[in-house]
Amino acid sequence: MTRRVRATLAVLAVVWASAHAAQPSDRLRELLEPMARFGAEFEQVVVGANGRTLQSAHGTVHVERPGRLRWEVVAPYPQLIVSDGTDLVVFDPDLKQATVRPLAEAPRDTPGRLLTGELDELDRLFDVAEDSEDTGDGFVLRPRGDDSLFDHIRLEFAGPLLAGIDIVDHLDQLTRVRFRNQSLSPALEPGLFELVIPDGVDVLRDVGSGEP
Repeated sequence: MTRRVRATLAVLAVVWASAHAAQPSDRLRELLEPMARFGAEFEQVVVGANGRTLQSAHGTVHVERPGRLRWEVVAPYPQLIVSDGTDLVVFDPDLKQATVRPLAEAPRDTPGRLLTGELDELDRLFDVAEDSEDTGDGFVLRPRGDDSLFDHIRLEFAGPLLAGIDIVDHLDQLTRVRFRNQSLSPALEPGLFELVIPDGVDVLRDVGSGEP
């Protein structure tokens, strides 16, 4: 084999290896894969485009893939979002109102569906880019759909654990969620992903947004 042929093959090998190097979406999938079960406490802050804090809240989240989610805001205003894999229920105790929608009809490119949905859909739903900082691994996800509720979502990991989610809408309003006491093997009590709506609560059936 001549030197020229060997050199050409070496160049082709480098090009092939570069083309098949791990893509950001592959790395993100590797981090999300162990989160088939996930539990944490969270702090959530909503910041307007002018930089002013509009709202703050805290609560707990539990995930069991596929499709099961319990996102519970404890204070200042209680709210419970529960998905059993079939229906998504948003319950506001203070308003005595619950909104129920089939999970299949809810938007698929929301953070909640990202955590509970099939990871094979990641590339179809989002353009994924790395955005690492000194604090750990970061990924920016831009929805591919024109009708998405968000401009982009940023996921931040500290080692193997999800540390935070930033959600920026089309008006530059930021919802920042930070997690603590995370677990990839939380105790999931029976009935955690089921919600029995109390008597006297107005039940609405809708296909609009509402999932975190």
